[in-house]
Amino acid sequence: MPNQRILLYRGQIIDLGLEQTSLPNGQQINLEIVRHPGGAVIAAVDDKQQICLLHQYRHAAGGFIWEVPAGKLDPGESPLATAQRELAEEAGVCASHWTELGAIYSTPGFCDEILHLYLARNLTSTSRAPQPEEYLESYWFPLTKAFEWAYNGKIKDAKTLVILFRAAAILGQPQAEEITLPHQ
Repeated sequence: MPNQRILLYRGQIIDLGLEQTSLPNGQQINLEIVRHPGGAVIAAVDDKQQICLLHQYRHAAGGFIWEVPAGKLDPGESPLATAQRELAEEAGVCASHWTELGAIYSTPGFCDEILHLYLARNLTSTSRAPQPEEYLESYWFPLTKAFEWAYNGKIKDAKTLVILFRAAAILGQPQAEEITLPHQ
């Protein structure tokens, strides 16, 4: 934890501060650090071995990207409850079987956001209700296509890449050498 923090900005989702801290060697440094409540990320896979991918507009990325459903933890909400809420809101499905796939830091060089990863199976339809600030469409693709997109660079979202490979270990999906990639 920092020795001293000067708040530079507080927003609805993040806050940014200048933090003075000591490295393990004792050197004092100042870092610009974003504090974030964390989030949940979902690989929703149906009984046909299709995965839900969102085609979502991301201003910071300069347009549309492919990603799995995910969202920010609300105050007092568990990561699993966030995952369940976000899956319904963004993909229009509920799951009766959830598998934890661990957690990752999204960008540890400047942010403390931790993303909790889940595999959701045994899916049933529900109403879809994205947040007003979200512009997205949900699609279902064979897992093999999602892996091809991951390997050939069509999927650039880090959380989606990580969860695809963690889910593959559980689902017994092909490894890189088993997928035919287009020549680049």
